[in-house]
Amino acid sequence: MPNTWRKAYDELSDYIDKHPNIEIGMNVVAISEDVRPEFYRLFDTVRVNFIKDKFPASLEKGYALSKSFAEIKGDVIDNLDLEGINVRSSVNWFLLDPVNGLMRLLFDPLFDLLKGKIDPPIFERISAQEVEEAFKDFFRDGYQRWVTLELVALLTPDKNYHVQEADYHTNTSMIEGVQGHGLREEAVPEAKEAKSISFEARLLSSFVVPRVLVHSARLGRYAAMHSDFNDAHCTARLVSQNQEWLNIKDLKKEFGLSKLWPDLAIYTGDELGDMALVADYSRVARPDIIVEVMEEKDWFERGELELVKRHYHALQPKLGSFVVCREPVSEAVLRELEPETAPLTQAASKSATPSAAPQPSPLPEAQATAGQTTQPLASSEPEPVTGPALPIHLLSVGYNAAKLETIIEAITEARKKSEGDS
Repeated sequence: MPNTWRKAYDELSDYIDKHPNIEIGMNVVAISEDVRPEFYRLFDTVRVNFIKDKFPASLEKGYALSKSFAEIKGDVIDNLDLEGINVRSSVNWFLLDPVNGLMRLLFDPLFDLLKGKIDPPIFERISAQEVEEAFKDFFRDGYQRWVTLELVALLTPDKNYHVQEADYHTNTSMIEGVQGHGLREEAVPEAKEAKSISFEARLLSSFVVPRVLVHSARLGRYAAMHSDFNDAHCTARLVSQNQEWLNIKDLKKEFGLSKLWPDLAIYTGDELGDMALVADYSRVARPDIIVEVMEEKDWFERGELELVKRHYHALQPKLGSFVVCREPVSEAVLRELEPETAPLTQAASKSATPSAAPQPSPLPEAQATAGQTTQPLASSEPEPVTGPALPIHLLSVGYNAAKLETIIEAITEARKKSEGDS
């Protein structure tokens, strides 16, 4: 493994030793203005080289994401004539340039090394740990945003909207002790045309509102998307009667308090006002679709499929769940989603029929969803009963946005069916 950062560090140390107008000690940092540019050039070289030495594979992944994200961000901005698309600042630096985003984490550790608070081996250990954890966070967040923006583009949007919820800064009632959660009743803010899209997350706000809200020329209706679910402080005075609402207290009682929400929930509707609210203090709108994003290859081994199933059972998305995978879907995952098969007893075999089990909504095209076929048994054995598979659809996408078409087509097909039935 290259160790160029140590050579760069020696050059930085030599520069400090040769310039008495640089003083760095346990409790002091004083760098004269005339030497400051060269000092920080050498300082930054140490940080850049450390990242390149220790994380070449991560940087390769990061730059692939950076390139794809920049392309779709530019497309959405151009198509909707936006002024910008905002993500968390640390993630934004990473997406603009992965090395720049990661080297920022080394600012304090490198100064601690220069001050003598830590030695080089400790610097290596703590810096590598911080960068590794941050990379996972930044990469996951960035890939989720890429998926979201690609879905937006596939909707062929012609108008962009924003719902301005309140937070601690604009609504002082959220300060603890002023008024309890859920006790304040307010009107849901109106959706208004906007020149930007923001993925900035909030820990607490008056209402949970869409991160993305557009009018889709392709669907001929509105589409809303929400990620980074948070708690809502207020109760909505009125909610849309065209949405189905789930009781959050009941959901938490049955499914637990943590990890309750999916990566992305998608809603569609004919009226803009129906799209403004995702959740208030006590209720959450039932989504059309939920999307789970798996950016790493080992997501199944980490038990993420159980969360996918849990989210599906909790929110009951009308058109099912879609799991977007950056890596190819493994056979183990497909087997896990296969419907259970059990032999019939003689009594049960007389009454049970395959058509008795409810079937998931069909998809418009074949994909990596677990199949429902079973191997034929010998004639002397009882015929198996195959239970319905959950409508959880696995998509191996990588950075091929065309493979996300299945999600949008599920919406269009449901729309056609609804119009046909009416």
